[in-house]
Amino acid sequence: MAVDLSKAPHILVVHGVQTGSNEQISLDKTVRTLVDRVLAASHICEEYQVLQYLYEDKNDAHPTVQLGKQLATAIARGRPLTRRALSMTVDLIGDVVIAAGQGSTAATIRAGLRQRILDSHQQGHRVLLLAHSLGSFYALQVLNELIAEPGLFAGDDRRFWPVQGLITLGSPLGLALNIGPWQVFPKVQLNTLASEHERLPWHNFYSRHDPIVSGRVFGSKVEVEGTEGPVELRYRNGCDDKGWLLHGHYVNTGQRWLLAHTAYWQDPSLGLRLVAMLWG
Repeated sequence: MAVDLSKAPHILVVHGVQTGSNEQISLDKTVRTLVDRVLAASHICEEYQVLQYLYEDKNDAHPTVQLGKQLATAIARGRPLTRRALSMTVDLIGDVVIAAGQGSTAATIRAGLRQRILDSHQQGHRVLLLAHSLGSFYALQVLNELIAEPGLFAGDDRRFWPVQGLITLGSPLGLALNIGPWQVFPKVQLNTLASEHERLPWHNFYSRHDPIVSGRVFGSKVEVEGTEGPVELRYRNGCDDKGWLLHGHYVNTGQRWLLAHTAYWQDPSLGLRLVAMLWG
């Protein structure tokens, strides 16, 4: 199905590790603020929608996370601040363990994201995927799976493609880490696009002080050359040959450690890139 250019494009946001529940995630408002600022400064009036793919409730329902929270409550009985800190730690680490395990919960999360993309596409909307942190792992996996499905990315007319581009922020995809027997973020073997002329743009934003990008607990600076960060170094080889157009973007937010990991949502260059991809 071809996209209808008269319809508002969809920016589909995939969040990273979270505490709390789906109802507490409001990245759609944050992204809309960035895009609206760019449109207003350029005196452009365009309609668009920012959607969220939420999966934190699925993570919270996982038996391992539930057990971890029960243990945190038991260990910190009578110490509410300690209990809260332990529970948050279990919540955050649990998200990563679920993704690393690639079990039924991770499969359910991927299936839900796939369906959300196809729903927008079947309604005729252009779709941009915008993923942060752990969400970039799921987003890349699902996009890669869609490319492998017959007919979805066929031909040289991008109007028929279900996804028009991918943006990743603070992505751990450049890391080679292990939790027990599992490689946490195994390299996704990119599938080849059928098109001989069109390329699928992938823009990766990273901070050299982001510990999720570097794998360095205290956010010590990653030494890179130009715009080639850990993700680009890991995925560059063969990327162009398969039809993926990977661009690295070094973001200097002035923040360090975990603040650097969340600062992408306030960076004006993200709004500029979204506008350029949709209407440039």
